[in-house]
Amino acid sequence: MSLGRADQPWRRVADQRALAVLLVRHGRTSFNAEHRFCGGRSDPPLDEQGREQAAALAQRFSGEVERVWCSPQQRARQTAAGLAAGLGTPVVVPSLRELDQGLFEGHDFQPILTEHAEFFRAWKRDPTDVEIPGGGESMGALARRVSGGMTEILAQLGDDWRGRVIAVVCHQMAQAAFVCHALERPLRDWPQFQLRNATANLLSWDRERWSLVGRNL
Repeated sequence: MSLGRADQPWRRVADQRALAVLLVRHGRTSFNAEHRFCGGRSDPPLDEQGREQAAALAQRFSGEVERVWCSPQQRARQTAAGLAAGLGTPVVVPSLRELDQGLFEGHDFQPILTEHAEFFRAWKRDPTDVEIPGGGESMGALARRVSGGMTEILAQLGDDWRGRVIAVVCHQMAQAAFVCHALERPLRDWPQFQLRNATANLLSWDRERWSLVGRNL
């Protein structure tokens, strides 16, 4: 069923002449299902459940989203394609890639969490400048990168942003880092903004500031 009713939160944002940004996490992949690290170096496609989730997401926001941007990774591009049906090809923004997870990429969670317990203690205290071993990123670097991508999207909108509803399809850590940055929250708060697969955090932008309007939509 289409969610085109005026009482939907993204429509209320648009009706206030602000920009409504649906910050979407991609559908499920085999890495998600198998509890493996899936970062900026990993590029699995959506699995069967992920494709079903992406289709349901597209139906949920049918007729609501006006433009779509996405990460270059195929799980994000596949999810974005349904949202952009009838709107043209989603615009790929390279800086929306997921966190580079270094030597953790592709490995099961539990052995890595055990083997690198000291790293994860430091990361939990403050991940801003803690780089993932093996050439990975810190959350601070990720937040700056993704924020640059969002600035690029705003520039592409130009003066035509008031009252619009757009979707930006990316990744768990990428979107959470941006939400923290946009709300001026410490990056250690990122778990508060986690998303289930194929759901969205809703942000409002009025040219002065970002606000978080809805979660896991």
